[in-house]
Amino acid sequence: MAPATHGLLGRILSANDDASRRFGKNTAEVDAFIIAAGQLTPWQWRQVLTARRLVSTVTKEEAGPATQSLQAIQAAIRSTDGRLSEPMSKAGEALIEALEKRSDEKVATAWQALSALVMRQHHSALKFAAHYAPFIALVPVSGFDALDPATMRYLKAVEALTREKCEVLARRWRLDPEASRALLTVVAKSRYLKGEEAAALLALRTIPTHLTGDLGWAAVRTVVHGGRVLGARAELTKEQIDVLWIPLEPAIPFASLEEHVAKPVRARVRAAVARATTAITKPPASAHSAPAPAKRAAAPKPVSAKPSAPYGPNSPEVTVFIKGVVELTPIQWLRVLDRRKLVASVTRQDAEPAGVVRSLLAAIKGTKDLDTFTRCRAFAAVERAAGTVAAKAQLTHEESMRGYGAFGDIVQLDYVDVGGFAHLVAALNKGDWAKVAESIPAVNEDVVAPLVNTGSALYGFLESRPDEEAVAAWQAASALVRRQHLAPIKFAASYAPFASAIPVTNPRSLGAPVLRYVSAIGRLSANQCALLAEPWQMADDVSSALAKAVADGGARTAEEAAALAAVVTVPMRVRGSQGWAAAKTAAFGGRVIGSRSRLSLELLEVLWRPIQAAIPLASLGALPKSRRLTP
Repeated sequence: MAPATHGLLGRILSANDDASRRFGKNTAEVDAFIIAAGQLTPWQWRQVLTARRLVSTVTKEEAGPATQSLQAIQAAIRSTDGRLSEPMSKAGEALIEALEKRSDEKVATAWQALSALVMRQHHSALKFAAHYAPFIALVPVSGFDALDPATMRYLKAVEALTREKCEVLARRWRLDPEASRALLTVVAKSRYLKGEEAAALLALRTIPTHLTGDLGWAAVRTVVHGGRVLGARAELTKEQIDVLWIPLEPAIPFASLEEHVAKPVRARVRAAVARATTAITKPPASAHSAPAPAKRAAAPKPVSAKPSAPYGPNSPEVTVFIKGVVELTPIQWLRVLDRRKLVASVTRQDAEPAGVVRSLLAAIKGTKDLDTFTRCRAFAAVERAAGTVAAKAQLTHEESMRGYGAFGDIVQLDYVDVGGFAHLVAALNKGDWAKVAESIPAVNEDVVAPLVNTGSALYGFLESRPDEEAVAAWQAASALVRRQHLAPIKFAASYAPFASAIPVTNPRSLGAPVLRYVSAIGRLSANQCALLAEPWQMADDVSSALAKAVADGGARTAEEAAALAAVVTVPMRVRGSQGWAAAKTAAFGGRVIGSRSRLSLELLEVLWRPIQAAIPLASLGALPKSRRLTP
């Protein structure tokens, strides 16, 4: 066999070996990064560049002009003076080729991450993280899936840090010399600690949102120190760990990391037996599969009505929205997203994570071949699990496991973010969906089915849209489906971005005074908004009289129209809590003017006092038409 090594077989083996090491020891990761960077969408690149600027607020690394940075990179790659190693030069050439149509700033940012990845084992954890952190959410690195439970709990605590805790971590500290020497001895034996690297990456993505400059950098270094201690604790005594953890103890108590809660095998067995028992007893217990012919004959009655209203009571409006959102032009989408940002400036409600919306849409697609009841149960299970994954930093392990439901048995979710959960949902097979659906014993099909049908109609379109557009469209569509179950101001907060592009309120259904009022809201000035934002309170008897007047829902259309106009107009004048107060007062005015025919003149004037200074009642022409009724 020896001579063969110099022949064809030897050359093939040598070529394969060279290919597997062309970018150094981390060739596989570097290759994957180059491919992933070339496939990033414009929205994802905006996230990367924003994260890079955020990281630079604590590292204090000046990015410099992007064009000069790219020219310097290209010159270093092409030079033959040995400034760059051969693996680094090859990786740089491959990256520039993959990003040839990208801007200089994007290429320079990707180069920083790529060079850190090539030299990963030779860089300190903090230096690697400073260069790679902008990409960690979109292109994860290997190693984090093998971290021990205590380190995983530590990383969750880092993600959940508040400004106050970051300030505690930023305080100056000094270690006991003996404990410090013991830690350095352990680190010297194992230069590469995954826990330390993971802590550095998460710290640079979390802390700059609370602290910047020297304080932010000090807090980051303290968090990295914690990761190093956890990575080396197997060779440290308990006393040494206690001393080394003193800088972190006020913010992240070490005891909170030591609560090992293993998945109980006995509980899994009991759950499996319970599911099997349910499956065995399901046929005679289910109303949907009862063998009695009389029940089968009676079942089609409620089902036959569903095709006429697949999206629930608001099917006509939802149908119009589905047709309209598909036909929106790029200019209209820009207006929608701008309005969404305006509305968010007063509602202060965090947008639903894109991963949650993508998970729901993936569930709707994955269950398309199942019956409606099963689809509704699976949808409810995914909605609960996705919400739990998005909020797991604020939950205990037991609370997270309860929220995961069947997903906790299918896959380990301890370090899966909500974006990764969406990919997991998309990969489920029919058998997995049956398990997921069984974890939800019952759902209100009349409430959930319209949402599932709406998602089925929108999935093909939203799948190809950027996350921001998909989230905005889904929030508006789901608000429209649940319109009667939401307060008018809540409905307006979700649907207002689309109100002008796809109107859902018929002006003919509004009286002249209501139309004048809505028009006046659209012309509000900053001073008028400030007047509407002033605190006010109604007497109990007056509030009770108004509640009786609107009990039949006759004023809802007017209140919705006023709220839709307010949540778009007011943020252009005032924002924050003052803007939200003004918007709610304007919506209240819509309720009052919409029920004017059921109120006496005196009561109408009393109810109008919070709005009178900004929009006089006389200007709406409502006074002469008011009836003198007793409250």
